[in-house]
Amino acid sequence: MNTTHTTSELKSSSSPSLFFSSQPHKFSKTAAMSAQIPWRCCARRRTCILIYRPIILQSRSSYASPPAHQWRAAHNQVPPRREARPPKSPLLNPPASTRPPPLDVPQRSASNSTLQYLFQLGKGYLKFYKDGLKAVMANRRLLKEKLERTPPGDRPSVFKPHYVPKTFSRADWVLLWRVRHDMLRLPLFGLMLLVIGEFTALAVIYVDGVVPYTCRIPKQLYSGLQKAEGRRKAAFDELEAQYPHGVLSPRISAPVGRKHVLRSLHLSGMMWDRLGFTPPGMWQIKGRLRMAFLEGDDKNLIEDGGPMGLETEELRIACAERGIDILGKSETELRSWLGDWLRLTAAEDISERRRRMATLLLTRPEHWPQQRDFAVPDWEL
Repeated sequence: MNTTHTTSELKSSSSPSLFFSSQPHKFSKTAAMSAQIPWRCCARRRTCILIYRPIILQSRSSYASPPAHQWRAAHNQVPPRREARPPKSPLLNPPASTRPPPLDVPQRSASNSTLQYLFQLGKGYLKFYKDGLKAVMANRRLLKEKLERTPPGDRPSVFKPHYVPKTFSRADWVLLWRVRHDMLRLPLFGLMLLVIGEFTALAVIYVDGVVPYTCRIPKQLYSGLQKAEGRRKAAFDELEAQYPHGVLSPRISAPVGRKHVLRSLHLSGMMWDRLGFTPPGMWQIKGRLRMAFLEGDDKNLIEDGGPMGLETEELRIACAERGIDILGKSETELRSWLGDWLRLTAAEDISERRRRMATLLLTRPEHWPQQRDFAVPDWEL
């Protein structure tokens, strides 16, 4: 089923229920609105609890188990009933085509000679890149169809990046931004693929910025995450050394916060770290757009079901986009961190929400406040 064809209808008919572990009287209207999500996060124990009514159970014939009499003989009890994992929401998860396709390359042992192996390897990479480019165009068509069904006055605009169309689900919002991201990089990457063909895989490791997301090989994705998390650690070390009192230090201003966020979220090039300065306009080009995306993404994540409905890969992407380290982290940990982010940043007033986001982005996740009534700076990013 095409996600973008049905998200508006699903969104209007869904009415799950959520509650947080924080005290109710400390919530704003937006936080109260958040009470419609079927999950909650406990900040003290950092666990996420999923609550659904009714509870969906698997058919006992749907999973392999020994006959009942063998269970009774071995365990002297009736086999326990197993609960099915809740299905991942099409309102939350964009199409799989917005992520890189599988990379199928031959094993070295399967080839009789080095030349044959290299030939098959090149064919595998070339097929991967072609599939990635096809996915970019397929996503563009999906977005075009969605926009055609959207009322003219409710359509998104590059001149209003913060505006989330009322008919857009979280899946539609992510599709919009990923298509924009990939289409900007398509011309240069397409030229690179035409010139060097199957050898593109040797060059793209060093030029992440020109590669559409659907054309990034696993090694490139992993290398990018390593660089981002190492850079984030260095940025926090430097920030804490200069401003030991944290984000509320009177010496921290919006420009300081913006420079840190550009480094922490791996938005600006690493070259600027070596040069020791950030070029003018970098925040307007990259930082402001990331904040606009996150504001809309948070809003739709809350309205459409919360982190428990995200596919594992989408969960990892969502955490990385918010400056949460994901390498070596379990799925449960990541759902807990993302739930904490949504709980702590929820606010009806957009300025209050931006100040809350600034506080979290300038604080290591392990030091995030546990309660919602935390102090925020008087400036916003």
